[in-house]
Amino acid sequence: HKFVYIRKVGFGAHKAKGVQPVNEEEEGVLREMYENGKLCGQVSKNYLIQNFVTNPLLLNGHKFDFRIYMVIASTNPLILYYHDGFLRVSLR
Repeated sequence: HKFVYIRKVGFGAHKAKGVQPVNEEEEGVLREMYENGKLCGQVSKNYLIQNFVTNPLLLNGHKFDFRIYMVIASTNPLILYYHDGFLRVSLR
């Protein structure tokens, strides 16, 4: 199974605007630019790269996602801070 990746503009883009597929050549360029993730947060390019889900779970025939907020403050002892978010449902 081969993963398909998409690139999103990390800031100021909404409703699938700025979403582009990532081909193998661009994947190689991005991996080199970010040193396979070691430089995340340090490179000035503002991209979000994610695996494209080809068969998403649907809610009444629509894509959806949960937005929740959690901070892991410590792992020993385990300390988590959680804040309720919201459910977002696609209308298309």
